[in-house]
Amino acid sequence: MLGRIAALCLVISCISALSATALSGPCTRVGQVRTVKSVRYECKKTSGRLRWVKMATSSSATAGGASTTATTTPATTTTTKPAPTDTVVLRTLTNQKRNTTFQIALQEFPEIAQGIVVDAPITFNVLLASLYGLNTVQPEFFRVPFNQKSLYEKATTTFEPFDATVTVSVWRAAAGAGSFTDSLDLTSGFTSVHQEAVPVIIKQNPPPNMMAPMSIEMKLSKSIDLAAGAYVIVLGFEWKNYGVLTIRLWGQESGTNTVGGKGGGAVKNCTYTPTPDAYPSGKAWAGLGVRRWNGEPDSSIGFGPRFSLATAKVTACIVVGEWGNDIFNPGDLDIALVYRG
Repeated sequence: MLGRIAALCLVISCISALSATALSGPCTRVGQVRTVKSVRYECKKTSGRLRWVKMATSSSATAGGASTTATTTPATTTTTKPAPTDTVVLRTLTNQKRNTTFQIALQEFPEIAQGIVVDAPITFNVLLASLYGLNTVQPEFFRVPFNQKSLYEKATTTFEPFDATVTVSVWRAAAGAGSFTDSLDLTSGFTSVHQEAVPVIIKQNPPPNMMAPMSIEMKLSKSIDLAAGAYVIVLGFEWKNYGVLTIRLWGQESGTNTVGGKGGGAVKNCTYTPTPDAYPSGKAWAGLGVRRWNGEPDSSIGFGPRFSLATAKVTACIVVGEWGNDIFNPGDLDIALVYRG
């Protein structure tokens, strides 16, 4: 019996010796860790002695003691905001029908109005207009006689953008399109639907031609609902760039005048093919508000409720430098009512 015990002790001693040899060094400090053939051993003190003890296996341990515990990164959800979509709910003219310009001048007619007819209820929150170009002036323009003013005025379609404010007013006609006479007085027969001053940027259309995009964008502070009926949309322009005399908005002239001048008394040796009225439901008017303008920063602009029929030049009969003697026709302003969702 004693011989068996002695033999067993000898085997255990041999295994310990082999383990120590395989672990490449004695167990000298509690907590030491060694790995042999992917098996981990830890130095522990048992029965008063330091010895290597096989460690329990763990899915978080690998050879060399490096942790393989996976770190889970929460999935990031990116919400892409859809791009705004524009729906044109009403437009007076198509691109192909723009053939003339209506001028907005701080010193004489800073307001322009357009009549529209709504066949079914619509909602819009953006108003668009098409800019063709503008007329710039030098300071001398305001001091010389009328027949010399053209020397200090220049028409251009190339310019740096500048800030402006457009007062947008929407009025409903009580008598429908029957209220669209040559003269308007919004204090009688019209009901105010909405009014607000909208900041805009006056910028050129590249290139300025009949197919150019609409470059004046008026974003309203809220959506406007229009029931079926007749309406007048008034645009009152103000800007502080005093080198700009007028801005010119795209439109279509549709008339048969053959004489020139604002009063229609100047004989013109010009023939042209009249343009059919592309939007017979409405027409454009120029404001008659009272204003004071001298080309200086203290000039004031006044808007009013009264309007007269707006007229635009017949392009084929324009004579440079004879603004007052050109042939003028009534027509329509190119505007679009847009819902941006």
